This record gives sequence, C-alpha cells and structure tokens, in this order.
Amino acid sequence: MGINLIRKIKLTQLAMYQSLLAFCLLIFTSNLWAETNTTVTPSEPKPHIVITTTLGIIEVELATDKAPLTVRNFLQYADRNYYDGTIFHRVIQGFMIQAGGFDRKLSAFEPGQAVKNESVNGLLNLKGSIAMARSHDPDSAKAQFYINLKDNRSLDAKYGNPGYTVFGQVISGMDVVQSIATTKIEKTSHRFVHKPVEAIEIISIRRSLDP
Repeated sequence: MGINLIRKIKLTQLAMYQSLLAFCLLIFTSNLWAETNTTVTPSEPKPHIVITTTLGIIEVELATDKAPLTVRNFLQYADRNYYDGTIFHRVIQGFMIQAGGFDRKLSAFEPGQAVKNESVNGLLNLKGSIAMARSHDPDSAKAQFYINLKDNRSLDAKYGNPGYTVFGQVISGMDVVQSIATTKIEKTSHRFVHKPVEAIEIISIRRSLDP
C-alpha cells in the first residue's frame, strides 16, 4: 500500500473523528443552554369585568380556565354593550340576585344563541360566585346571570345531573351586592315575583383595564 494512500486514509479518519467530536459538543452545549435558560411562561391572567350599577360597582374575576364557553359568551354580550340599561329583575334575599334580561319597562332583551352547560367544571355555587341563569334545559343559558348571596350547593351539578354554570367570582363590591339584596321588592305579575320596587339598573359591564 502506498504511503500517499495510507496518509489519505489517516486524514479521512481524523476528519471523521473531528466531525463526531464537534457533533457531540454541539449536543452537549445545546442541552446545557436549554437547562440554564429554561423559563416558565406565566399563565395568562384571568379577565376581570366591572359591573357598574345604580347602587355601586361590582368587580368580578372570570374563570376562563374552568368555563371557557360561558366566559366567551358573557364577554361577547358585554363587549356589545348588551347589558347597558338592564335591571336586576329578580332579587331573593338570602339566595341570589339576577339580571341581564329586562330593562326598566320590563321589556325583554333579545339575546343570541344559547351556550353549552359547563356546570361540571369544579366551580361551585358559593357565596359571591357568578353563574348563568337558565330554564329547565341545561343548555339554554343565554345572557341572564345571577350572583349567589350564600352557598347554594343545591344549584351545583350532582349525581350525573347538570347544575347551573358558575363562571366567576366577585372580588370586590360584595357590599353593593348586599345592598341590592336588601332592597324592597314587589310582585307585579306571575313572571316578576321578586322585582325591586325601585329599579336597580346596570349602567354598564366592561372589561377591567387592570386585571
């Protein structure tokens, strides 16, 4: 075997070893970079909404992680200013306050499509929680909502039966909620049995700029 041929073989082997070494170093440094520069991406903050009423302001944190369809549905109404001018038409002291369907003249607002029930989401009808009102059909909730004045566990899903979807929690303004709850009520028809004598209006519902 000639000297030149042996020299070429050795040079080829050396080049292969150098390439292999460079590849190993690349993998090692990449892993080291990943380990030393791993950052935890913070979870997206939950949206807050501000319910401005004629008796004061209520701030609510919405549970997008637990009830995404319901929160999206609610925010679509809020963003369209749908709730502006609606009233709390059903107030039951020691139970809940309900709004989102009628104006001062008790004219019904026309909501859009119903939203799928999300009551099996781990959220409970506890004091200060906000939930969707509906008919006997579990998937019939549209725009009306209520705020619990106490723990109302009878409204939760149980034994395989759907309950009422909780989609947020009052984080400030429970004093306003209580003021609404203690207002004087009257029965004006079979439909309005617990209507406040003095209309309590929702001036607006807006997303908070500082969640």
